[in-house]
Amino acid sequence: MPTVAFHTLGCKVNHYETEGIWQKFKNEGYERVDFDHHADVYVINTCTVTNTGDKKSRQVIRRAIRSNPEAVVCVTGCYAQTSPGEIMEIPGVDIVVGTQDRGKMIQYIEEHQEHRQPINGVSNIMKNRVFEEMDVPQFSDRTRASLKIQEGCNNFCTFCIIPWSRGLLRSREPENVLNQARQLVDAGYKEIVLTGIHTAGYGEDMKDYNFAQLLRDLESKVDGLKRIRISSIEASQITDEVIEALDESKKVVPHLHIPLQSGSDTVLERMRRKYTTDFYKKRVARIQKALPHLAITSDVIVGFPGETEKEFEETMNFVKEIGYSELHVFPFSRRTGTPAARMDNQVDDEVKNRRVQALIDQSNEQALAYAKNYENEVVEVIPEETFDADQPNMLVGYSDNYLKVKFEGTKDMIGEIVRVKVTKAGYPYNEGQFVRVMDDAALSV
Repeated sequence: MPTVAFHTLGCKVNHYETEGIWQKFKNEGYERVDFDHHADVYVINTCTVTNTGDKKSRQVIRRAIRSNPEAVVCVTGCYAQTSPGEIMEIPGVDIVVGTQDRGKMIQYIEEHQEHRQPINGVSNIMKNRVFEEMDVPQFSDRTRASLKIQEGCNNFCTFCIIPWSRGLLRSREPENVLNQARQLVDAGYKEIVLTGIHTAGYGEDMKDYNFAQLLRDLESKVDGLKRIRISSIEASQITDEVIEALDESKKVVPHLHIPLQSGSDTVLERMRRKYTTDFYKKRVARIQKALPHLAITSDVIVGFPGETEKEFEETMNFVKEIGYSELHVFPFSRRTGTPAARMDNQVDDEVKNRRVQALIDQSNEQALAYAKNYENEVVEVIPEETFDADQPNMLVGYSDNYLKVKFEGTKDMIGEIVRVKVTKAGYPYNEGQFVRVMDDAALSV
C-alpha cells in the first residue's frame, strides 16, 4: 500500500483542504503516515500570508526531501500559487499545484512516476470563477469539524496578498454545503465551523441566495446539528438580514470573530478597509441585541505604515469601547508584492513591538473580565482533547461563547456536548466542574 504524509502551514482553510486532499488519496488506496516518517509521497500545503510564511514553507519542503530523497514531493497551497517558479527551483520538488486543480494531484503523481519530470500544475487563479469541490466527511483530529463554504476575496486591502493567492470570491453550491453538513453530523460532529477566505461574503456571486439564507437552511435542513460557528465575519457583511437570521437562530453560537485591523479611521483608509469605526461600532451594537452574551473576538494589525502614537491610541480606546473578549494582535509585516510594503513611513520594529505588547496586555485584561461574567455559571462545552499526558482525566474544550474550559472528565466525553460549571475564571483557561444531568428519558418520566 503506498504511503502519503501531509504537512499543513497557515490557516483553517488550509487545514480543511489538506483533509480534502487526503480523502482523494484515501480513495486511491493510500495509507496516511506522520510527516516525520518515511513516505512514498509528501504533500506540503503552504502559506504565503507573510514573507515568514514563505520561508517556513521552504524549510518544510526541504525537510521532506531529506526524509526520503526517493519520494514524490508535492507542494500545494498559497505560496505554491503565487511563486511556483521559486518552488520548482528547490532541488527535489517534483510537483507544484496551487490553490485550484487539487483533484489533478494524483494524476500528476502518476505522470511523474512514469516520466520522472517535474510538473508545474499552477494556472492563473484570477480567471477562475468556480468553487473547487472538496468533500471532507470527517477529520483526522476528530473533534472540530470545519466546513468550507467559499473561496477567494474581492477586497484587495493594501497589506494583503490573499486575492493573488486565492483569486476572486466564489461560493460553494448551497446543496453541496448542506450535504457535507449532513455527512459531518452523521460522522458524529456536534458543531460545524463555517470557514472560507472571506466566509460571510458567501453568496455575493450568486443571484438569489446569500449568507443569511445559508444560515437558515443549515438550521432547518440538517437534522442533528447542534452548533453552527461562523469562523469570521466582516462588519460590512453584517447585513440586517444576517442579524435577523442570527436573532432567530437556536444553533448559531454567541461568538463572532469580526476583524477590525485598526481602530483609527485614518489607518483604516490607508489599509483600504471597507468601513469606518463608527459603522463598525453601530453594526456591533445591533448584533449584540440579537445575540445576548455575545463574545466578540477580532484581529488587529499594529504598526501599519505611518501609524502615529495618536492613531495607536485611537485603536487602544476603540478596543476598550467594544469590549472584545479576545484579540489576535499582529505586528505589521511587509508582504512583498502588496501596496503597504511600498508605503513610506514604515514603523520602527521597536515601536511596533512596544505597541503590540500594550495591546496584548489590554486584550488579556478584557479576556479575563469577560470570563469573570461566567464564574459559577453552567456552560455547555465540547471537550476537544486531554489537557496533557500527565493529566489524562483533565479535558479541555470551548463553550458556545468561546470560553476555553478545563475540567475533570472521561475520554468518552470528547466531541460530545457536556454541561460544565465555571468554578474559576482565568485566561487562557477557565477551570470548571462537570455537572451531571439526568438523561432525557429520566426527565420525561
